[in-house]
Amino acid sequence: MADSQSPTPPVFSVRIVSIDYYTAPPIPSVDICYSSFQGGKVKEVPVIRVYGSTPAGQKTCLHIHGAFPYFYVPCSDILISSNKPGDASYTDTIALALEKALKLKGNAGSKRQHVHGCSLVRAKRFYGYHSSEELFVKIYLEGQFLAKVCSLMNLIFLSFSSFW
Repeated sequence: MADSQSPTPPVFSVRIVSIDYYTAPPIPSVDICYSSFQGGKVKEVPVIRVYGSTPAGQKTCLHIHGAFPYFYVPCSDILISSNKPGDASYTDTIALALEKALKLKGNAGSKRQHVHGCSLVRAKRFYGYHSSEELFVKIYLEGQFLAKVCSLMNLIFLSFSSFW
């Protein structure tokens, strides 16, 4: 009975010294290899690299797979006349429009995909006091395109929660 009340020790502990990332071809048993939004194979996935040491002093380099960069945009800030939030085509329309804009801003002939997908989520705004949740679009990217997307959409990094 005493064992059930004691906290379980962590499986692996690392004191982080540095973090970076790179993109690589997906590993079939580890990474997402198919994008339902793009309707095809994923060519590159982001991999987070964590450098550090264990409590015993062993040096480590962890490669973390399956973490796509993402950011949130409030649905009230997106003007789409034909679709309503909650409709599956609403998120597809946003993702396709963003993908098209990114291709126009960059190399128009490029086959590289930027947007991995979108989903609708309910959340509270990150900054300030907000008593209720609102509807946001969570946009997943395929690589290191978060800064490019933010400059394209004229977003301030700290306005909304983002990862990466």
